[in-house]
Amino acid sequence: MIERDVFIYNSFPFSWNGVFINTIIRIDKTVNDGECTTQYYISNDRGNSKHFLKKILQEWSVETMHFYKDCALYEDKCKVHKGAFALSILRSIVIDILHLNKIKNIAGKIVDATYNLVEALQLVSMIKLQCGLVK
Repeated sequence: MIERDVFIYNSFPFSWNGVFINTIIRIDKTVNDGECTTQYYISNDRGNSKHFLKKILQEWSVETMHFYKDCALYEDKCKVHKGAFALSILRSIVIDILHLNKIKNIAGKIVDATYNLVEALQLVSMIKLQCGLVK
């Protein structure tokens, strides 16, 4: 379980290098094992703690997807220019299938299923069963 405490400091806007900073956000994150980390963010937006936590978590979910696409599927090393968008969508589908199958080690599962058609098809068929596409 992850617990996040969000603190908003917006009592005074100040200028830094010509940019106005309206809000400083501090997030204290505690994980099951008691490990606690603190992260700071700055924003020129105003809002409450729920507003900022939602925005921050949305941004990190996008970054996590890009991390998987780069580290597990080597998207940044791909030299394909024509059809690059289609390949990116296919990579996203692969990661979604693995997430829906609750695979923890995405890179490892991709290596395992790369040359094993039966295992790859089993992952896809599990999604069909879970989503009700197959009766």
